[in-house]
Amino acid sequence: MPLAFAALLLALTLTSCSRPDGRLAERAHQLLDQGKLQQAQEALQDGFRQFPQSVALRQERLHLNLLAGQPELAAAEAHQILQTQPSAQPYRLPLRDPSPAIRSLAIRAFALDPPPSPSPRRTLGNALRDSDPTVRREAIEATRILSAADAAPLLRQATQDSDWLTRASAARLLGNRADPTAIPTLFSMLNDKDSYVRRFARRSLLELATLSKPDAYLPALQSKDRTTQVVAALALARLNDGRGLNILLEEMANPLGIERTEGVKSIVRIQDPQVLPAVRKATTDQDSQVRMVALIALGLLHDQESAPRMRQISNDSSAPQEVRLAAGKALELLSQPTPQTNLK
Repeated sequence: MPLAFAALLLALTLTSCSRPDGRLAERAHQLLDQGKLQQAQEALQDGFRQFPQSVALRQERLHLNLLAGQPELAAAEAHQILQTQPSAQPYRLPLRDPSPAIRSLAIRAFALDPPPSPSPRRTLGNALRDSDPTVRREAIEATRILSAADAAPLLRQATQDSDWLTRASAARLLGNRADPTAIPTLFSMLNDKDSYVRRFARRSLLELATLSKPDAYLPALQSKDRTTQVVAALALARLNDGRGLNILLEEMANPLGIERTEGVKSIVRIQDPQVLPAVRKATTDQDSQVRMVALIALGLLHDQESAPRMRQISNDSSAPQEVRLAAGKALELLSQPTPQTNLK
């Protein structure tokens, strides 16, 4: 047990043990330290029969609930403690517990019903500096209880965490927060060494597109990193901005391009004479998913010139079944009276 934590625990124990309920709480604490949860629970029940409002006993029951993996009950206990003693800090000891599992569960309980003191931002900020990644992961998820302004610096801090899952969570939450100021940070995460982090950064960048102005993405078109260019172009297309069109056309034409499917979905939003020829060509792509999306896109665009190609594919027994079905659906779309231009 760390010396600082042990000293704090000793000081609190000496203070609490001067009261009858404190002695009962200390007995329950000893049982908990010994892993005797059932006996500790029975001791607490006996104590509450004598001292139903005891804060010391409630503190130990909070500890018991955390040891039992029940943060919801721990949060309810903390609420009762604060009802009895508003100046109490029921999570002070659990957040300093030697066990990372207890600290992590304490953060989860804290987030269910955050006490006013110390401030939630300070508590989560401290947890994000914890030595154990499980605690930091729980803390980054708990930033949902903060305002956007308070959460932003903590999320940005977490993007530099040594733990990949913490970074991935930060990338995801930056998108969920609908804060366009996070766009530069997310672009930098496209170069993260972990694929999950890059995936969540990409998703967040595209989610933020409809909440942003094109100017937020234009600088990334000039990046030397190809992935950054493509994601910026995809985001711009969501804003019906074609300034990244050439980048998307190059991606679609590249047999190794990993964004060919999204490229087809995106360019149909853009009014440009290059779009239809590129989508028609995508019906011959080596990837069946790209071909399916291209066929549906041509149907939504009411491209009557592609009807023979659609019929040919729908009758081609050598084509994958899903591609043939997509061609049939595209032919149905051609017969609809009102063109649709957006792919879901």
